[in-house]
Amino acid sequence: MQKELKTRQVCLFLIAFTPIAKLFIMPSVLAGKANEDLWICTLINVVLDFFTIASIIYACKNTDKNLTQLLESSFGKLGAKFIVGIFFIYFILKAILPISEQADYVKLTLYTLKPTVLYFLPFFIVAFYVCTKNLRVLGRSADILWLFTIIGFLILFALSIANIDFGAILPLGANGVKKIIDGSYTTLLWFGDGAYLLFLMGEFKFRKNDGKKIILSFLISSLIVLLFMIIFYGTFTYISHRQRFAFTEISKYTSVINNLGRFDYIGILLILFSNVFALSVPLFFASKSLDYILGFSKKWISPLIVIGIQLFILIFLNEYYASVENFLMSKINWFFLIVGNILPALCVLLTKKESKKQYAIEKI
Repeated sequence: MQKELKTRQVCLFLIAFTPIAKLFIMPSVLAGKANEDLWICTLINVVLDFFTIASIIYACKNTDKNLTQLLESSFGKLGAKFIVGIFFIYFILKAILPISEQADYVKLTLYTLKPTVLYFLPFFIVAFYVCTKNLRVLGRSADILWLFTIIGFLILFALSIANIDFGAILPLGANGVKKIIDGSYTTLLWFGDGAYLLFLMGEFKFRKNDGKKIILSFLISSLIVLLFMIIFYGTFTYISHRQRFAFTEISKYTSVINNLGRFDYIGILLILFSNVFALSVPLFFASKSLDYILGFSKKWISPLIVIGIQLFILIFLNEYYASVENFLMSKINWFFLIVGNILPALCVLLTKKESKKQYAIEKI
């Protein structure tokens, strides 16, 4: 059976989509928790994701099945639906804050008129379209948008590098282990990228050295995030926690901008364009999860439900945004850790069992 994706597309998926959503309000949140040690908090979560992704890569070597096939062979149809249901909740919750912060960014930064939710409505139209398609839409998007992401960040980094005070991020660990762990734990919802790779497992032909390529792509995306954190704090130092939308701020103080105008918006808009699809990713997997659980005959029903949930949260819970943000960042971090890191890593145990079954059959 022909696979939906190529290994190249899985690698480009990690580069194009996984760094962006982490860089809107997460830097200011981390600065408020750990000050100059914010990049260490980020590094801890990157290491967690690294081990999760390495586990999934190892699992890919043991089986050619996708996630639902693997779960059904181990737990039956009902058990598989229950586990996929947990991931459905995870993807819905994971999407809430990044979508809200992107909506705020668009309304408050890119428009000078009175902001309304209608300015952000086109995103939901695009997301609905993406969610009605199969996995190929993510692969084909990644084939193009990785360039947008890389070029966008290169422009911002090149413009902001001259303004960095590298002494501001020293000494290492100045805020103590407790604050660093607290910062890392608070921002877990922006990580857990292994859950995406888990849903891509079995959807591409895994060949020799593919694991190295995927790991390299993950490291590139992680390096973007870590560099951004260092540049961000090196630019704003002790007022970093007030800079809620760091994208617009880190590059505007360079002398080139003063002379030529805000051409850094070229990089910003390239990144924002990629982010439209990056924000659609958790909604896409939530839609596919719901479709698997309930088995709708029409492919547009699950996307409509998922988009409807997010629209409801964005419009009707906007008044309680601070409470929603606090809930996601301080009350259910354990859920993001378990579902985003621990459960995907445990799939290795299922594939080992599968590998033993296959070996027994071949021996007979």
